[in-house]
Amino acid sequence: MKERIVILLLVLWLPNICFSNRFELQGHLKNVPDTYYVTVGYDVVENGKWKRIIHDSILVENGMFSLSGQVDELSTAYIEINKQRLRFYLEPSKMTLHIDIHAPYNMQLTGTTVDEEFQTYISTFHECDSNLTEKFRKAVDWEYTSEYSVDYPGMYSLYTHEKEDKLLAFCKKHPDYKIAPDLLLQALEIDMDSWDSYYDGNKVVKAPKRELFSGITKINKVIRKLPAEITNTNLGKKLLERVSIAKAVSECRKTIIGSMAPVFTAVTSTGDSISIANYRDKKYVLLYFWADKISETPYAKEVISNMTKDIPSRDIVRISISCNIDGDEWRQEVNKYGTEYLHVEQPMSTDLYQLFVKQISSLYPFGTLPTYILIDKKGKIASITEGVAEEK
Repeated sequence: MKERIVILLLVLWLPNICFSNRFELQGHLKNVPDTYYVTVGYDVVENGKWKRIIHDSILVENGMFSLSGQVDELSTAYIEINKQRLRFYLEPSKMTLHIDIHAPYNMQLTGTTVDEEFQTYISTFHECDSNLTEKFRKAVDWEYTSEYSVDYPGMYSLYTHEKEDKLLAFCKKHPDYKIAPDLLLQALEIDMDSWDSYYDGNKVVKAPKRELFSGITKINKVIRKLPAEITNTNLGKKLLERVSIAKAVSECRKTIIGSMAPVFTAVTSTGDSISIANYRDKKYVLLYFWADKISETPYAKEVISNMTKDIPSRDIVRISISCNIDGDEWRQEVNKYGTEYLHVEQPMSTDLYQLFVKQISSLYPFGTLPTYILIDKKGKIASITEGVAEEK
């Protein structure tokens, strides 16, 4: 009899152990076609590291879709609808998400422990988020119909800066909210961008000067108000880790002409490992940071010539570093050119923090591309020419 009781208890207990971190999400979309597709992504912790799970092309039939998976605890998620990425949250529970595609920022989430927190956030920010998206769309439409090229991600970054202070004020008012660490992460993401110009609805204008990571001090002040039970969660630990990374990168980017150049190691397109530390007392180093095309225009060559005049060509090591492409696309581009440069690939990522951790460009003080940085034989930055145009 006792054995039967033990077996029965195991049968009842094991499913709870196996599925205690399982979530089930039911989505209800209003004003979408009968057949529609969405993308949902969410963050999980695996072996102590954050990983993003992405489900592409989830079928929506008659305005409904379903998704299941596993998360340890409260986690950030997003859904892409009509070219908009909407942030929400997942927990190990059965949840329902309601979105009207005509008013996406008024979405409703039920079935989590943060339902009330999320709706308070939505009621506070839905108008702000909607307005920012509309500004961004106008800027993008203008960029694609204009004869001039505009860095529209930069415009979006600039627009979202007006949201940063609102996020900090919200978290300061609600420090005990479980979603507070994620909202502060949003503020930090905004703080990681710095751009020179934006589209005001009629023309491109100069942006107010804003230093990268200028809001870290304010973010840290709010973090100190968060209770331990909030900072000890996965989202809380993620926030503390990434603020620490941001502070370290911020210090690196204070590098100025005359100071020692941040040291990095990398693997070139030929498979060779290089470190700029190895060139100290031997060679000058010219770093060329480029977007998605290597420029060989007469003006670009003139810029390089002016930066390296009086330096024998044999005394210069030229290193090209991609900033916007990787993989096969990068290899196809660098294979067009000879051995004048050592070509280095930077890993791309949708996670801005991973970019700052892994990318060489995060160590150097510039905000526009392409940019040339000359390092002298002592390992000091000799000159920086930023945002070199295709032509005068």
